[in-house]
Amino acid sequence: MRRDTDDAAPDSGLAGPAELRAAIEAIDDGLVVHEPSGRISQWNSAALRILGLSAEQLQGRHPMDPRWRVTRHDGAVFPAQEFPAMVTVRTGRAQSNVVMGVELPNREAIWLSVSSRPLSGSASLGFAAVVTFRDITREREALAELRSRESLLHATLDSLPAGLFVTSRAERRILRHNRPLAAILELGEREELLRTGVLDAQGVAEHLRTLVQDPEAFDAFQARVVAGAAQPAEAEFSLRDGRVLRYQIRGLRDELGEWVGELHVVEDVTTRVRSEEERRTLDRRMQDLERLESLGVLAGGIAHDFNNLLTSIVGSAELAALAAPAGSALARQMERVLEASSRATALCQQMLSYSGASPAIVLRLHLSDTVREAVHWLERDLRAGVRLELDLAPQLPPMLADPAQIHQLTLNLLLNACEALPPDGGPVRVSTTVVHREPADFARAALAPSLHAGEYLQLEIRDEGCGIAPATLERIFDPFFSTKFSGSGLGLSAALGIALRHRGALFVESAPGAGTTVRVLFPPAPPAGGFA
Repeated sequence: MRRDTDDAAPDSGLAGPAELRAAIEAIDDGLVVHEPSGRISQWNSAALRILGLSAEQLQGRHPMDPRWRVTRHDGAVFPAQEFPAMVTVRTGRAQSNVVMGVELPNREAIWLSVSSRPLSGSASLGFAAVVTFRDITREREALAELRSRESLLHATLDSLPAGLFVTSRAERRILRHNRPLAAILELGEREELLRTGVLDAQGVAEHLRTLVQDPEAFDAFQARVVAGAAQPAEAEFSLRDGRVLRYQIRGLRDELGEWVGELHVVEDVTTRVRSEEERRTLDRRMQDLERLESLGVLAGGIAHDFNNLLTSIVGSAELAALAAPAGSALARQMERVLEASSRATALCQQMLSYSGASPAIVLRLHLSDTVREAVHWLERDLRAGVRLELDLAPQLPPMLADPAQIHQLTLNLLLNACEALPPDGGPVRVSTTVVHREPADFARAALAPSLHAGEYLQLEIRDEGCGIAPATLERIFDPFFSTKFSGSGLGLSAALGIALRHRGALFVESAPGAGTTVRVLFPPAPPAGGFA
């Protein structure tokens, strides 16, 4: 082909009419023409600029020239026989947008998008070909940067503890989601539908509805979301499996402020909710403990002073009784004073037991024997119809305790159980046994004592009486609180004080109409003696 450069640009190697050459020179893409032999015969100035070659270096160069150093997009060597120019020259087939990495002299490698088209020729003689190419180095770098940021974004979203997904406004298709979402929602086989885009926001909502304990509350939340359009909304839902999820929805807006989609965040807040409940429970128990400790100090002080007064009253009454003639009115009055003083002394002992101020005589004893003695002592005064049914384990390990206080605890609990029965009486079941308990089990005990795991001696007293209402159940251990007209309000308070003083625990389970069960746990005595 003839090379005419009369009207061409200084670097142009184009032949043909001036208008055509000018038009080709005006394009930014490089253009070269290969003869059927494969050698370059024409080019535009953009080709020289992109390749960093002079006209002399490019003139007549063949694709098979070893000076071409070309790699594929994956870094492998690009064989010269597969260059787009060679394929078109050899076969006449066009090639489009082939990515080639070209190493240039004294320059960094560049990336080209290369296309080739046949001009003329035959299969036997070969084809002339026109090859166009453009520099896509910056595009590839930008694409690599974009992919890196995309990968970083995915890794960041997948590392979040919450599950999230983004939906379009119009179709509510899920445009993006992170990995934790499927696990939090327990999608199972549906995870593939989520990954492939088949599962939309409505499908996720329908699945979540099957998990919550209160579907109607979830429906109401969904209705508020629809009514509020792009307004933020959030709610917490308890699931059937015991977990708690927080569901948040936020509208997404573009730079013009137009609502374009929604961000949905689903977070498993079970641990936080339980921690808050435990903290509130602990705070409430600490307040109860402080209140009961204050009342205990007050009760101990009152009991101590009252006991001193009783000592004087009893002494004077006994002297007056001795001086009074037998059978006289004065003798009978002094007898009533001494009986009242005896009841007042017992009341003082109850208050001292609750406050922990009464002296303790710690002995090695057997729980079943002490309980049996208290039952025999009480049976004499039982009203008609009340039956004490015993199931006392005969071979329990011994315990270290004050026999008088364990006797008092048992009597207090038995009296409460008997008084709770209906007028025609009923059974009160009393049993002892050995049970194993973990530290978490004591959270349900009165004042939730901090006790270690292990074996404990258990005293259980169960009645079939009227039961206790929840509001009353919260106050049964308050000193001087009683629902009975003649009650002192110290029976359960003293029992709790005795249990705690012996490093044990007291549990009460009751509901209106369902009777009451009281369990008291004591640690067994260690082999060497002393408190466990």
